[in-house]
Amino acid sequence: MEARTLLDRQLRRRSALRLGLGSVAGAALVSPLLAACGDDDDDDDGDDSGSGGGAEPTATTDAGLDASSDPTATTADAEQPETTATEAPDDEPSATEDTEPEPTAAAGSVALWDEEFVVASALEPVDLLPWFAGYDQGLITRQIYQTLVEPRLTINESGTVEVELVPWLAESWELVEPTRWRFKLREGVTFHNGEEFNAEVAKFSYETMTDQEVLDSVGKTSFLRTIEAWEVVDDYTIDVVTSIPDTELPGLSIRIGFAALPKQFIEENGIEALGETPIGTGPYKFEGWERGQNVTLSRYEDYWNPDGPNMASVRYIFREQSSVRAQTVQAGEAHFAYNIGAEQAATLENSVVGGGFQSTSIRINNQIEPTNDIRLRQALNYAIDREAIVDAIFGGAATPLAFFGFQPVDLEPFPYDPDQAAALIDDAGLAGTELEFVYGEGRIPEEDQLAEIYKASFEAIGLSITLNKVEPRQYNEIGGQAFEEQPALYMETTSSGNFGEIASGLFDKYGCEGTGTFCDPGFDAEFQELQGLTGQERLDLLQSIAQRLHEEETPRAWVAAVQQVHGLAPNVETTLPANTYIRFDDIKVSD
Repeated sequence: MEARTLLDRQLRRRSALRLGLGSVAGAALVSPLLAACGDDDDDDDGDDSGSGGGAEPTATTDAGLDASSDPTATTADAEQPETTATEAPDDEPSATEDTEPEPTAAAGSVALWDEEFVVASALEPVDLLPWFAGYDQGLITRQIYQTLVEPRLTINESGTVEVELVPWLAESWELVEPTRWRFKLREGVTFHNGEEFNAEVAKFSYETMTDQEVLDSVGKTSFLRTIEAWEVVDDYTIDVVTSIPDTELPGLSIRIGFAALPKQFIEENGIEALGETPIGTGPYKFEGWERGQNVTLSRYEDYWNPDGPNMASVRYIFREQSSVRAQTVQAGEAHFAYNIGAEQAATLENSVVGGGFQSTSIRINNQIEPTNDIRLRQALNYAIDREAIVDAIFGGAATPLAFFGFQPVDLEPFPYDPDQAAALIDDAGLAGTELEFVYGEGRIPEEDQLAEIYKASFEAIGLSITLNKVEPRQYNEIGGQAFEEQPALYMETTSSGNFGEIASGLFDKYGCEGTGTFCDPGFDAEFQELQGLTGQERLDLLQSIAQRLHEEETPRAWVAAVQQVHGLAPNVETTLPANTYIRFDDIKVSD
């Protein structure tokens, strides 16, 4: 079937869905965060206010913008790390104010909700260890374990991207030397078993999470590769020493790769014990796990944040299909349906956009024939109608991409030009070539639809595409193989590199030691240089890198920036930032 026919059919489905929703549910799905792809005010996107019904988004830092605004239009204003809460006007990082995290809109105004809060997640975790292993696992473990700093990406009314680093277990931090960050830790924090959190415990936590023997024993990977040591300054001050200047450390490496761990418990029971009985400093403590059924947590009464969540207990159930997760809310079985997409959210009374911003793309293997031919890579890019995909598949809750989302670079996506694509295929002598296309990551619910669209689009320009959908764990195994052993085409959706901390994203997606099937040592050297820069130097080098990758190398086909959409019960209120873990501190429930 031709690509245009598939896209037209999706558009007709969306049009019919909108007509059947009526004004209340339709208004609840206007996505102010990522509706930049058109001027149509009735796109069935998500309401970032999270209040359900036809509520208008409010003009707070966590609210969205008008659907006609372009969130990428002023991204130069969002250069990181200069615009975070940790930085001074001279572009040099300095200490944060010694303040508590900003309370949510409902903080302090909603009494404790005694009923059980049920979350419908997609995949059951393999374990409950503190290493980050995907958003489904993080939906549970990030309520138990906590890191030092959390980023909050929001978009204001003018469309400007704002990234704030919020104090979490660290109250403040500063770059005291090019390779030394100093963190002042929050006092009075305790673990669920009563142990105290302090600098010695933070050092122990780091050393445990980076110990190679520990990593091998539990099958995990450390994200703290640039760190050489954690040095205790006093009871509540820790210095993090890096091997190279790393301006991205607090907002990326620390928040992904570090979690506070109970030192005494681990010394007595071993780190593996946390896989079944996790203990952290978060708002919820572990109660039980019926494998194949559910995970249950209960509210930690001594939690350090008085404006934390107000649900007395939480139970996670696992429903792989997004439509089934949406139905759990519709049927009153669950209160929060994770990552159901705009189309499923349109069937619900209440939904929220946020807590997981994704850039979806196609990894094109530069290391094998025939995709090592740039003419083929360019042809694949010209064959994709990004505007139509954004409208038909994502209902406008996305925007076309040429690079990682929300980065301050001036790049236009490849235009949709199937004639040019076909001409490039003919010029390369590749008409009729068969390519394997692997997908199955599961980060966004629209993967099956996208795969069919890509297949039709690429076959329309003279190629033959074999789709290969695999289970998420097999997908990760395939994507981690040596570049030469990976398939020609691999659908990938990522949250890394989408704001501020771009150097690590570049290493991952374009580095010789990364996962992107592209290798150029010259680019690797520039990624490392970028990692230590601030201000205009950083902006200029980033623009140069992005432009050369896009125009001269074309290692992948960036398609769209996609915001996660979650279903909510009518009595759930939340405003989630655009891109961070979903923290239950941001969620309130009322009777």
